Amino acid sequence: MLKLLSNNKIIHFVVDDYAIRMVEYAGGGLEKIKQYKEKSIPAGLIEHGRIVHELEFYEFIKALTEEWGIKRRKVQFYVPDSLIIMKKESYPAHLKKEELKGHFYMELGQSLYLPFDSPIFDVHPLLKEGEDSEKREAILFAAPEDEIQKYAQIFQDAGLQPVVADIRPIGIYRYYKEIHREFDGKSSILFFEVNLHSIMISIFSDDTPEFLRYIELNVPIKEWTYLERDNGQFRWNYTGDEEQLFGLINDQLMELERIMNFYRYSLHKGEKMIDKIVLLGDFPTLQPIFEKMETNFSIPIEMITPFLPSISRSFIPALGLALRGEVK
Repeated sequence: MLKLLSNNKIIHFVVDDYAIRMVEYAGGGLEKIKQYKEKSIPAGLIEHGRIVHELEFYEFIKALTEEWGIKRRKVQFYVPDSLIIMKKESYPAHLKKEELKGHFYMELGQSLYLPFDSPIFDVHPLLKEGEDSEKREAILFAAPEDEIQKYAQIFQDAGLQPVVADIRPIGIYRYYKEIHREFDGKSSILFFEVNLHSIMISIFSDDTPEFLRYIELNVPIKEWTYLERDNGQFRWNYTGDEEQLFGLINDQLMELERIMNFYRYSLHKGEKMIDKIVLLGDFPTLQPIFEKMETNFSIPIEMITPFLPSISRSFIPALGLALRGEVK
């Protein structure tokens, strides 16, 4: 999304409110991953994707770079899901691709309205046969620039070199295509990512993102504890009311049916529907959710896993980020 510096020998960060995960990968197939690590983030440093205590987070990242031996390495990271806005916008057909960001900056407050000042854009033109000669459409991703620069500056101050900020649902789709090489990208796939305190729903069709929705679950991070395994990966355990927790998730499964109907009838006038649901996330007990989905929905449900059994499914977004530039 945001290119910052040059691009080689990259490590790949996924930062959530409660944990940071890293994959070291230089290309050539995921089986050549050198290392993968995760570490819990002290409560309160990041809230809803926003860095709340910059100095403490800087000290945390600085210590982590020493512990993991990654100082002076180049870093790709994701823009926090909670900060991303995706919109489909039209633009004059005569504009070149490199002119689109400038065009949308000029349209801020005129035809384009966003819930934050000073956005940073990523624009993907949509090429369609028979499109209007005067107007074309593009997918526009926007995030608050000041928040993204906080991450980049802290990484840089801690001895790292931030090079690219990417979009997590796109990385997950990238990983899906890597493990399903027979997939032609034409089907409409809904990704349902359940994490410790949030859910991200995204829909891709024709290799294009068509829908994003981030949902905060009313689950305090302090109600999650973790056990570090021998391989350095975590096993999360919920200490709160599990019945209430699964009730929140079930509410979103009910909402999922409404989203699928919206996609089919409002976005595509009944001419296209969701072909498959893909379940993933770092939520520790996905199996009951998977079984509920199989009961509730008549379309195929898949729970994707890492390519190696030794790697936790929590690393799937990081693996998708590592594949950036390899999977189109």
